[in-house]
Amino acid sequence: MSKKFVHIAIMLLLPFCSNAQIDDLQRDYFRAQNFVLHGETDSAMTIWKNHEDVAEFAESLADKLIEEEDYSRALEVCRKLEKMNPSEAQFRMAKIYAGMGFAEESVEYLGKHLSGKNARTYSQIIRCNEFENINRTAEWREFWEIPRYSKSVEAFADAEYNISQRHYDYALEILDAMTNSKSSRLNYLYAKAYLGMENYSQAMKHAELANSRDKDVVALRFAIQKASGNYAAAYETGKLLLAVDRYNAENLLDFAEVCMQQKKYLEARRYTGRYLQCFPDNEKALFLDSRLALFAEYKDDALVEVSQLIEQNQSNAEYFRMRGELYYGYDMWELASYDFAMALDIMPDDARLNYMMGMCWYNRASHDKACFYWRRAATGKSREAAEMYYQYCEE
Repeated sequence: MSKKFVHIAIMLLLPFCSNAQIDDLQRDYFRAQNFVLHGETDSAMTIWKNHEDVAEFAESLADKLIEEEDYSRALEVCRKLEKMNPSEAQFRMAKIYAGMGFAEESVEYLGKHLSGKNARTYSQIIRCNEFENINRTAEWREFWEIPRYSKSVEAFADAEYNISQRHYDYALEILDAMTNSKSSRLNYLYAKAYLGMENYSQAMKHAELANSRDKDVVALRFAIQKASGNYAAAYETGKLLLAVDRYNAENLLDFAEVCMQQKKYLEARRYTGRYLQCFPDNEKALFLDSRLALFAEYKDDALVEVSQLIEQNQSNAEYFRMRGELYYGYDMWELASYDFAMALDIMPDDARLNYMMGMCWYNRASHDKACFYWRRAATGKSREAAEMYYQYCEE
């Protein structure tokens, strides 16, 4: 059977994950993200406009309009958003007016944003390009002459910055100095710092003291449990995370990985399937789902997906290895040896690959080539290859 014929045949198979169900709003939100990734902004904006009454869609639409300097339409969207999420709308309106060069209106909305919940830090604000248009005006200078943050908020921002830079000890010093604070934010940042230090017991202790309803805290608890190998706990926390942070597509893959560690392969494929409905060419998702398909004995699905991965990226040896092993399992020695050869071009000293390549040539009745690869594999400490070499190659 020719390689071309086999590839045509397997591409006609319907992957298991195509049956996965996904919430309509989630699907549209993720599809819009995929359009943006592929440079199809107009298609993404059409989807966002169809759901402007949902805050997450309105925020994304406003961000894209601001990026394109379409400030009049961005203001229209933000006025609708203000009814749903005032703080997020006000911050974007401050950016819009700054982009237009209207300092007075910009600082007015920035002041409203800073007096509300989830206010941006100073470092987050000054990184926005739009504010460069007004940062030399009297209005901007006078605005920042008034203290805008409490000492505790400034300390939290300083600690978070140091955590992001992996300066964990210094971040802990800042947090330790805030002995009078009993806020959820303090425990959240302690947990984040200890996670970076791989001190999972301390990280979990503080994460449990933080506000359990906050999606960032839930995500942090999930990350700690996953990193520490506590997959049973991560499985339960992951279900909560999917509910409280439903517009974060990466949560689907992270939860699928936890399901895989729990050997819940079919359940894991429901989540990779939801992801792949909206991001059909995502390498991470395709590779994860192909591995899950193998574990669940859906080998044809795995073959379809790993073939797609190879079409997208021919520099990853693991993709060729996986497809080669699938062909190997189907006794398709010629196709398997082609993929093993491609993998060996990238990682020539891999003992397992050399052993299987030898077996392919042995089954193709080419013992000299089989012995060549078994000898290489035996040098790489493959017991199986050494046994085959001494049985068939020693004179």
